[in-house]
Amino acid sequence: MRIELQELKKEMIARGVNESIYAIDTLPSYEGFCIYDARSEIEVFYFERGNRFELKSFKDVQEAIACFKQMVFNEK
Repeated sequence: MRIELQELKKEMIARGVNESIYAIDTLPSYEGFCIYDARSEIEVFYFERGNRFELKSFKDVQEAIACFKQMVFNEK
C-alpha cells in the first residue's frame, strides 16, 4: 500500500470515521466509498452490490485522496 494511503487510513481512524462506510486499497465487504491503488492509477468510487459507481481515475495520488475525502465527508 502506498504511504499516502497508509496516512489516509490513519487520518480516517483519528477523525472517527466509521470504518464500515469506506475501504482503502481494498473493496468494502458490502458497500461503501473506496480508494484503490490500481497500480498505474488511483481509483475512487462508491461500491455497492459488486458494482463500482461514480468511478474516477487519477494519476496523482493527492488528487485522488482529496476526491475520496470529499465523497466520504459529504455523506457522513
